[in-house]
Amino acid sequence: MPGIKTSLRNAGRRILRIAVTVAFLGFSMLAAFWGANLMAERAAAVAAPPRAPLTPVAIAEVKLQPGYVVTRRFIGQVEAPGRIDLGFELGGRIVEILAQEGDRVPRGAPLARLDIAALEAQRSALQAEREALAADAELARLTLARNEQLARSGFRSESARDDSRLAVARLTARKAALDAQIVGVDVLISKSTIAAPFDAVIGNRFADPGQNIGAGAPVLKLFEQAAPQLRVGLPVGLAERLAPGVSVPVEIDGRRMEGRVLRLRADLDPVTRTRGVVLALPEDSRLAYGQTGSLLMDQEVAEQGFWAPVAALREGGRGSWSVLVVVPGTEGSVVAVAAVEVIHLAGDRVFLRGGLENGARIVSHGPGRVAPGQAVAVLKE
Repeated sequence: MPGIKTSLRNAGRRILRIAVTVAFLGFSMLAAFWGANLMAERAAAVAAPPRAPLTPVAIAEVKLQPGYVVTRRFIGQVEAPGRIDLGFELGGRIVEILAQEGDRVPRGAPLARLDIAALEAQRSALQAEREALAADAELARLTLARNEQLARSGFRSESARDDSRLAVARLTARKAALDAQIVGVDVLISKSTIAAPFDAVIGNRFADPGQNIGAGAPVLKLFEQAAPQLRVGLPVGLAERLAPGVSVPVEIDGRRMEGRVLRLRADLDPVTRTRGVVLALPEDSRLAYGQTGSLLMDQEVAEQGFWAPVAALREGGRGSWSVLVVVPGTEGSVVAVAAVEVIHLAGDRVFLRGGLENGARIVSHGPGRVAPGQAVAVLKE
């Protein structure tokens, strides 16, 4: 039965191979399970990596306001209360200028003189003629006295006495006319010297000694020695808020001082359409005439919004602006973008308008350090 034995041997070999294969698979599965458990135990034994620290941000709270106050500056010029271009009433040659630019002179002080040689000669001639007339008038009076005595004695006629009396009258009148001419020359001589009409500071000098000058041509510019003034043009609505005697803040060359309203013009400047206001400045301000100064006035603007630091702004495209808002997130506080509109800039603050609610928290400094959606640590307010 050799065939049966061969078949049995073949069947036994197949069964053995199957048993060996099953055993190998079971061993492999056992080894894989054991390895997975071992790796899990080792992974559990290893500590988790530390969590990255959150970026700290400073915040500011949004406080909505119905409007804001803006300080407006109105430019003006410092000037003297009195200012004139002083000249001679007569024409002539200047022989002396007694004051220089910047000098302070009292009222009545002589400042410049014209050549008066011709006037002095004319006065001398008139004076000599007057003295001659005085002698003739004395002779006429003596003649009149003798004629009256002779007429009473009957040795002179009445006509001779009348001639003597009229001769005395004519000479007296001529003497009075000469006196008037001499006074006129004295007036011309006095007008050949110009004097300060008030306590003044000398400004420009327009002429020099030896120069011939016409009547009325300016020789010196004078500024009155008094408290300086600031002349400013204001819009009609703001000018109505002022009245003489009211004090207002003024800034000149970086210095703050108080100005007092002296007067308001009744008309408008035809070019600027503003109303002129003149302010008295402190006497000890030591300002130069012609300096530029500013009148400061607060004006309320009705526009709802909130103040924020300029450093909180983020510039976007096409001139848009935004801020970062701190809002609650799944893992704490995160930042989000909120669009805003810039209404007014004042130093390091800016007045904004946007869709933020009262009490919202915005990143006040360095918004470029964080990105929208990033978790942040809020610094103590």
